[in-house]
Amino acid sequence: MDQELLDGIRQIVREEISGVKDDVSSLKGDVSSLKSDVSSLKNDVSGLKDDVSLLKTDVSILKTDVAEMKPQLKENTDMIRTLLARTETHGAKLDQLDLKMANLEGTEKRQNKLEEEFYHHRHKIVIETDSPDFKVG
Repeated sequence: MDQELLDGIRQIVREEISGVKDDVSSLKGDVSSLKSDVSSLKNDVSGLKDDVSLLKTDVSILKTDVAEMKPQLKENTDMIRTLLARTETHGAKLDQLDLKMANLEGTEKRQNKLEEEFYHHRHKIVIETDSPDFKVG
């Protein structure tokens, strides 16, 4: 009976170990899959680090470029403001010249009209030859 009892216990242990072996084998597969995933993540993170490093370099270059452009932009803006002010001044002077030209044209027309009237102007001169009246006295 001892032998039968031992054989029964062995059988139970084998059945229990068989389930555990399947679980361990499944865990080995899962761990292997996790290792592959972690390796892939490491590669992705390494690629991201490289991308971030390139972006930092690009941003640094952009900052330098913008810093160099700021003084030129200010100078250009100041020039445009000056040109706009001068344009307004020149516009006002042109308006004054237009007004003076209009006045001159009006004056010229009046002068031409007067010249025309003087050219066609006639006088009638009457000379009387009667005896003069002298008053002595």
